[in-house]
Amino acid sequence: MKRVIPLLSGFMVALTGCSVPEGPTMVAHRGGALVYPESSAEAFEAVAKTDFPIEMDLRALEDGTLVPLHDATVDRTMTGIAGEPEDISIAEWRSATVQHPVDGAHGTPITWDEIAAKYGRDHVLVPEIKDSNIDLDSFAKSILDRKIEGNVIAQSFDYTVAKDLADAGLNVLYLLSPDQEIDPPEVVSDGISYVGPNKDVGGASIAAMKEAGLTVWPWTVNDPVEAVLLLEAGADGVFTDDPWMLADALRVE
Repeated sequence: MKRVIPLLSGFMVALTGCSVPEGPTMVAHRGGALVYPESSAEAFEAVAKTDFPIEMDLRALEDGTLVPLHDATVDRTMTGIAGEPEDISIAEWRSATVQHPVDGAHGTPITWDEIAAKYGRDHVLVPEIKDSNIDLDSFAKSILDRKIEGNVIAQSFDYTVAKDLADAGLNVLYLLSPDQEIDPPEVVSDGISYVGPNKDVGGASIAAMKEAGLTVWPWTVNDPVEAVLLLEAGADGVFTDDPWMLADALRVE
């Protein structure tokens, strides 16, 4: 008999001050980058119709405007502009389009402020600080001033950045590089409540993180078999490029 894993129930529960779906969490990585134009307005709007947390990377444009962009340049994902975001104006950003991952219609660029204003009150947002040029105080203020800190989980691979964001009063997820080891109690003592290990993380490491009180979301999982193994090992959810497919697959007997 195949194992049935219950997934998103639609009910919300409070975890470390942030509301996330009950049951294993499917975090929509870059807005569901295998399904919609990566980190586009259309991708985030589609995810907002679900209970999936909305994930994105943030980088700064020429004038400091924060925008969702993973790579160091826009060349892979966008058309109409090229180069590093720090050399791109907000007008140029808005004039561009975001390429579809297969052959669908191109998407529309959006900014962090627009995302926070439109979705921050009713959806869980998971922004990653990708750019060392980002002013962390201004970023935290963009969340705290809107009073949406209960629905935002800020993330970073940089432990100093993660700790600074926690000190600013935000929910924080510390991202781990492959094979990276941490001291889970120390992470918790620094005010960090979530951790994102690579999907190859071992069961013993997950158990130690859970024992310390951390919420564990491995990245980036697009294979239902891998997801089952991670959830059975104790992970609370996963980052995935296709949360719709993964959620459906894990519901099927």
